[in-house]
Amino acid sequence: MDKRKLSARIADPFHLHAAEIAEWERISRAVPDLSSPFLSVHYARAVAESGVDVRVCVIYCAGSICGFLPYQFRTFLSAWTKAAEPAGGEMSDYFGLIAVPGFQITSDHLLRLAKVNYFGFSHLDASQLGYGLTGEQPRTGLRIRLDGNAERPLDALLSERHKYRKDTERRARQLANELGPIEFTFDVRHNRQAILDHLIDQKRAQYQRTNVRDALGKTWKPDLLHKLCEYEFASCRGLLSTVSAGGQWIATHFGILGNGMLQYWLPVYNPAYAKYAPGRLLIHQIIESSHLASIHTIDRGEGDTPSKRELANEEHQFFRGVWHNKSVASQVARGVHSIKWRLGV
Repeated sequence: MDKRKLSARIADPFHLHAAEIAEWERISRAVPDLSSPFLSVHYARAVAESGVDVRVCVIYCAGSICGFLPYQFRTFLSAWTKAAEPAGGEMSDYFGLIAVPGFQITSDHLLRLAKVNYFGFSHLDASQLGYGLTGEQPRTGLRIRLDGNAERPLDALLSERHKYRKDTERRARQLANELGPIEFTFDVRHNRQAILDHLIDQKRAQYQRTNVRDALGKTWKPDLLHKLCEYEFASCRGLLSTVSAGGQWIATHFGILGNGMLQYWLPVYNPAYAKYAPGRLLIHQIIESSHLASIHTIDRGEGDTPSKRELANEEHQFFRGVWHNKSVASQVARGVHSIKWRLGV
């Protein structure tokens, strides 16, 4: 791609032109690797609505729209040094350039177009290498690809997992016998925000119980979840699902769905009923109901764990890394980033 023909404008997500939004949505639908709702214009807008300084670099090639790079500045210092990160930061399980097929660019050129000195990222999908972008520290991501021709997608997944299936069904029967009938709601509508609040409280309690850093501790993060919970766009909508038995809460999941891909994002379970494998029960029920939202893929995000492997039938790679120029501001940003990394901030 001729660099001389590339130009860009920077805008916040709510000041994009109608034609730009339409093209962003079209690319998301047309390119399977870009279908994640984390890469949608609506996700960028939800982050901005939550009080974060989000920008979008709209890239033009010879006058035609050819790509978008959403990003954020976490702090005033970040904005001053032009040290960016993906829109949503650690709340985003996907990062990348949303661009037309065949588009090519270097990270140096992308930084210049975006008017950024430094860009620290994780969750750069391997498909982004096709645009010319690079990263380091490859990590495995797992997906569940559903059979669109199967009348019962869960049965198709479990057809060769006999021991796993038998054990899960035994636990479900035991749960129903000891607590009462199992009830599942695929897409909660009644009392939706209160149920999401309960999920957030339980998730934060889980972090504390397991000595894991509280990923939802900052105010803007629960606010982001509540914004997404209200969204009903084809490329990005909140999906809140719950399981109970005999009137007792068992498990809840909140994720975002776009273009047939469900990002399996924030599951939480009642620790009192851990012996019944509530995580399995929850995701099984979601798979069984996947046709209600035309879900063809459930993305489990970064990380290769036994529980994710139980149903995964596809893997891909995510990369982490830093793009930076040689400016003084970039050196300052690298120093700040290094200190934060060492302190675990």
